[in-house]
Amino acid sequence: MHLSQSQRTALRIMLSYVVIGSFWLVVFRYLLPPYYRLTTLFDIEGWAFIILTAVFIYKSIETPLEKNYQIARALRRNEEKYRSLVEEINEVIFVIDHFGKITYISPAVYELTGFRPKEMIGHLFLEYIHPQDEEIVVKAFEERLKSISAPLQYRIQKRDGSYAWVRSLSKVFKDAKGDYGIRGVLMDITDLVEKDRALMQSEARWRSLVEQAPDYIITTDLQGKIEFVNRNFFSIPEKMVIGHFIYDLVPQSEMRKVYNAIQLVNARGEAHRFEIQLTLDEQKRCYFIRVGPIKKADQIVGLTFIATDITRRKRSEQELKEYRSHLQNLVSERTQKLKNAHQELDAYNRFFNQKLDVQLNDLQVTLQDLKGLRSMPGEDGFDEKLDQLNAQLQALIDQFREVKRKE
Repeated sequence: MHLSQSQRTALRIMLSYVVIGSFWLVVFRYLLPPYYRLTTLFDIEGWAFIILTAVFIYKSIETPLEKNYQIARALRRNEEKYRSLVEEINEVIFVIDHFGKITYISPAVYELTGFRPKEMIGHLFLEYIHPQDEEIVVKAFEERLKSISAPLQYRIQKRDGSYAWVRSLSKVFKDAKGDYGIRGVLMDITDLVEKDRALMQSEARWRSLVEQAPDYIITTDLQGKIEFVNRNFFSIPEKMVIGHFIYDLVPQSEMRKVYNAIQLVNARGEAHRFEIQLTLDEQKRCYFIRVGPIKKADQIVGLTFIATDITRRKRSEQELKEYRSHLQNLVSERTQKLKNAHQELDAYNRFFNQKLDVQLNDLQVTLQDLKGLRSMPGEDGFDEKLDQLNAQLQALIDQFREVKRKE
């Protein structure tokens, strides 16, 4: 037969009572002098009384003991459950007395710092705080003892000498002795701090670039209300521009372009470009505007306007256009003059060729006449020289005609 722990305890108490009662009867019945001994009747009544009383004691203490054991088991289970929870979570649970000594710290501190809990218990918590953070930690410790609670961020030392950023949440408590202390939790936020720093540096770098950019950079909501401008909008301070609609910055003649751009970007989710003209200090200036969507989780939440001053470029383009037109006129005039000169030269060339052709023909005829009218047939060399001259003249005529044919 299996007995529970409470039953075994009650049985031990009952048997102890029976043993003590029996010893009492034996002493008073047999061991004391005759005039102190109990009567014979008392022997039967005494044994019956002891037995009945023992049963009553058993029944009286068995149920309360069972309840107490159940409560104790429940407490042990809860203690084991919460101890397991405390020791297995990634956050560090700590307890500090009112002197600042560590009285408990969970095993998770090893993953965070490399120190074992037993190496830290009994030491002042300030031994593990970064020197630059000691002042704020001590101040926070004093505030916690006054029941002032707030999150705290600081650096704690690791075994290798480096530091980790942690955030602590703690509050004051009072132990059984009436002494005050601090207990709380530490969370490792080193990665978050480094990411925040990188983000802040990146934001500062990009803000510097935006603020120093030669263009005007403006962000608005979906309706065109200005939320940010990178610098003073001409003579208007940026603080006075924020909260106004972007339509207020352009003349009425250009409002339609801005309105259409906002509607197109909101409808299509794509960038849109256009040009506008502004009159500033009685001078016309031209701006190239690029409007793009600001998206968050694939939803358009705002608009970006980037205005680039293209006044000089427009002037340069106009001057270049005028110069090209002027140059084209000069080329046309020069071409016409060359064409006229070529026509005059061609006419003169035709006239010269005609005249030269006539003269050469006349010269050839004259040479033929001279050859027929020679008066001294016996003169040596005359015919030969005349033939040579005629041959050269014929060759010259042939060459001239060949050149004229090619032309």
